[in-house]
Amino acid sequence: MQRTALSFLLAFALIAGTVPSATASSLPVGTTAVPLATITNDRDASVSRMQLMLTGDGDVSGISMQTSANAGSDPAATKTQIYPLAGIESTDGVVLGQGQGVKAIFLKGTIAAAEGRGSLTIRYLNNGVFRHWSECKIGLERVGPHDWQLINAYDGHAIQTIKVETWALGISTLANVCPAATA
Repeated sequence: MQRTALSFLLAFALIAGTVPSATASSLPVGTTAVPLATITNDRDASVSRMQLMLTGDGDVSGISMQTSANAGSDPAATKTQIYPLAGIESTDGVVLGQGQGVKAIFLKGTIAAAEGRGSLTIRYLNNGVFRHWSECKIGLERVGPHDWQLINAYDGHAIQTIKVETWALGISTLANVCPAATA
């Protein structure tokens, strides 16, 4: 009984506050950021802007996330998280979100800048009690010399917004990324 209560408390703590885990910093010198998607969730009014980081030569150096408390927040209060390409392409990927020490959202994959494409996977904690994970695939395509876009791997549509939808024990889905659940 005590173990079940602890599991439910852990799941609630996870949902109550997902925060980025990368080191906060500004963009590296000589790097520009290309907008990819806006990310919201159903727990609070925060807004994150996912951007692809490019060097002056057009090579991909990583992803940055700029998060503000809400859409109308003072830009000076925005927090920037940097996720280097080497981390994204590592075996485990990078932790995009965690709450109360529980890693909840991972991003990993490969980005071939010379070919103008990438293949990414987002893995998220669907059920914190039973430690069940779900994942969705995302494509990445260059659409101009310095313009890129995320592509839904299941329907081929461009992804401009992602909504993290939660339930009592974790994350139920990532709207606009994961396939719609069938009844």
